[in-house]
Amino acid sequence: MTKIKLKKENKDVVDGWMGTYGDMITLLMAFFVMLYSTADPDPGKYGDLADAMKEAFASEKTENEFKELEKELNEVIKDKDLESQVKVELAPNGIKIHIPGSSLYASGSAHIMDDMTPVIEEISRTITQLLDESSYKDYMIEVEGHTDDDPISENDPNFDSNWDLSAIRATGIVEILNASGININKLKPIGRGETAPIVPNRDEEGNVIPANRAENRRVEININKYTN
Repeated sequence: MTKIKLKKENKDVVDGWMGTYGDMITLLMAFFVMLYSTADPDPGKYGDLADAMKEAFASEKTENEFKELEKELNEVIKDKDLESQVKVELAPNGIKIHIPGSSLYASGSAHIMDDMTPVIEEISRTITQLLDESSYKDYMIEVEGHTDDDPISENDPNFDSNWDLSAIRATGIVEILNASGININKLKPIGRGETAPIVPNRDEEGNVIPANRAENRRVEININKYTN
């Protein structure tokens, strides 16, 4: 009579998926133990890392919003056919809008030309729509007035100096921006006078360079990402 051999059940064997799951848990535990053993246990550094990651994500989001604002502002300038005069560009701390003085004022005047007022108003509305209605609202607008080195006449009834002229010009732009919707707390007029020329007003022999003087007479609207 043939003997039937009974197969002995190995109770130490587990289902395939259970074995894989157990191996994964073991590997994860070993991984975190290794991380802990090599890491500085100072909990403050974990907080610093979290803050740095939040700042990096916020910075990228802000950068995208300012790129969009630059695009929209350039569209405004294009629609007004002012591309050869008004320049909009990304700057290290935000956006810079460069407007020649000859496009804004008559010589020696702080009264903004009538055809430029709508341009400033449209710039204001664009800033408001893209920044105030976005998740990023922490910005500051500094309007800088600049002159050349030609001194104000002692007999001028309107201005005492180039400082005075540049400050009043900057203030006039700020007033239009504010009237068009930008919060006054986000606006700062700055008179720079002749102290920050783009190019030399005179050559090495002291002779006036008219084209350079004209370039130095300007207003710059700086839309900064962060308040001071």
